[in-house]
Amino acid sequence: MEKPRCFSQFFVISRLGIFLFLCFVASLLLCFYAVQANKNHKINGFAWSENLGWVSLNCYNDGLLNKCASSDYGLDYDKASGEVYGFAWSEHGGWLCFGKSCVDANQKVAPDGQAPTARIMERGLLSGWASFVALGSKGWIKLDGTKAPSVGKKDSCKNCVRLKGEASDRCEFCFADSHFSGSKEICTDCSVCDTPTSACNQCASCQTFGIGIDYSRNRLSGWTWNADTPSGTGLGWLQFASSFNASAVHPPYLQTVGGDVYGGGGVGALNQGVVPEGQFNATYRIESNGSIVHFSSACSAPGKCNTSDSWTDDSSLLTLPKKENNYRGELGALDLRGLFAGQYGKVEKITSSGFGLENPLNGKVYYSNGDLHISYQSFKNGTSKINGAGTIVVKGDLYVEENIFYESMPVVIARNLASLGWIVLKKDNGVGGNIYIAANVENVVGNFYAENKIHTGTTGQAATEKGLRIDGLMVAQQFEFQRIFSDLEKGGPAELVVYDGRVIGNPPPGFTDITKALPNFK
Repeated sequence: MEKPRCFSQFFVISRLGIFLFLCFVASLLLCFYAVQANKNHKINGFAWSENLGWVSLNCYNDGLLNKCASSDYGLDYDKASGEVYGFAWSEHGGWLCFGKSCVDANQKVAPDGQAPTARIMERGLLSGWASFVALGSKGWIKLDGTKAPSVGKKDSCKNCVRLKGEASDRCEFCFADSHFSGSKEICTDCSVCDTPTSACNQCASCQTFGIGIDYSRNRLSGWTWNADTPSGTGLGWLQFASSFNASAVHPPYLQTVGGDVYGGGGVGALNQGVVPEGQFNATYRIESNGSIVHFSSACSAPGKCNTSDSWTDDSSLLTLPKKENNYRGELGALDLRGLFAGQYGKVEKITSSGFGLENPLNGKVYYSNGDLHISYQSFKNGTSKINGAGTIVVKGDLYVEENIFYESMPVVIARNLASLGWIVLKKDNGVGGNIYIAANVENVVGNFYAENKIHTGTTGQAATEKGLRIDGLMVAQQFEFQRIFSDLEKGGPAELVVYDGRVIGNPPPGFTDITKALPNFK
C-alpha cells in the first residue's frame, strides 16, 4: 500500500475521494459523553487524513481558540505500563478513541476479537487499536503493521541518545523514508546514527507501518491504517507528525466584516487558498490601484450580492488622505485644520502616557505632540448632554500596549454613543505617523488613520500568538499584518476588522466627511 504524499504559509502583500459520512451526524450527537482526563494530557499535536482533514490530539494544542471550554479531551499514557488512552477530535470524523477508552465509547471488541488496548512498547512504538466512534465496527484503526525487512539507511529518527564510550548515537525508531517527517516502514533500535541529519545506518527490526512517540515533544510520528475488511474500503492512512503546528493546519489570514477593503498599491496573499473553505477576506468590495492577489470577497459567491457589480476591482484610482493633498482623498477628507483651530471644541493636550484623556470623551479633541503610549482603556458612553465621541490626534507614533474596549451599556440617543477617532500624523521632520499594536493585544476599538503604517504586532511564535479584533475601521498608507495566530476550531482569522458603524452613528470630531464614502447600516 502506497502512502499518500500531499501537503501545502501566508503572506500579506502590503509589505504587503473525500470520505463522507451519510449517517454520521445522528450517531455523533450521541457521542458527547464525559470525554475527560485532566488538564495535563501528555500527548499533544495533530494527525492528518486526506479523507477527514485534521485531527486534534489534545484540546490544549496551540491554535485552538477555546482551549477545552466545551470538552477537556486528549491522549494520555501511563509511564509505568505504557498504556495509551483518551480521545482525539476531528471536525468531520468526531471522536477518535484510543485503547481502553474505546470501551467507554461502546467500542468493546476490536477486530482481533479482544477488548481494545493501545500500548507504548519498549522502543517507543505503539501497538493496538484506535477507533472513530461514529463509524462503529468500521472505524477501527490499526496502530502497528506487520514485520518487514530492514533495508538501507533510515531517516527522521526519534528519541536519540549517545551512550558512554560510543562514537555515534542510538535512536529508538526511524523511518525508511524522510517524507512528511517519516514515511514508509518504521524501524526500531537503530544505531550508527548521525543525529544532525536524523539518519541511522542500521536498525534491529522493522514493520510495514506504525507510530511512535517522540518524547522530546510528546507527539506521535508515523502512519496508521483504517480499512473495512474484506471490502478494503475505508479512511485509509492517518498521518501523525511531530512537526505539525497550528499555522500548518490553518494558515493565518485577514478578514474584514461589514466593510470594504481598499489597497493603494495592491492587496492579497502570495499563496493560493490561504483562506479556509467557506471563509473570505472581505464582506463586500475589494478595491485597489494594483494587483488583487488571492484575496476573496463574500459577494463573489453566486447569489450572495448584486451580480452586476464587480466585487474585486484592481483598477480603482484610490487616493488616500495625506499631507500632500491636504488630507483629502477618495474616502473623503480629514478636517485637521478645523480640529486644530478649535472648530470642534477646545483642543486638550495629553501626555505621552495619555494623562488628560477624559472618559467619556465628551466630544473633544485630544492632542499629543509626540509619541503616545496607550494602556488599558474602556471608553464609556455619554449620558444626558454628554457626547460619547472624541478624537485623539498624535504627532509621532501611537503605541497600543493593552486592550481597548467600548462600554457595552445601551444609549438613548446617538450622541451618547462612545465613538473614538485616532489620527496619527508624521512629525514636522517626516518621522512617525505609525501605529504599533503590541503582540499581547487582542481587542482594539476606534476609527484609525495612520499617515504612514499600521503594524498589528506578533510574538513570532505560534505557541504564544493571539488573534486580534479591531472594531471600527482602519486607513493607512501601508499595513503590516503580522499575526501568525491560527484558529483551528473555527478557522477564524489572525486579524479581524469589524466595521461597527459608530463613525456614522456618532462621528468623532473631524471624521464627518469620511463617513460619506462608507456603507450605512439600516
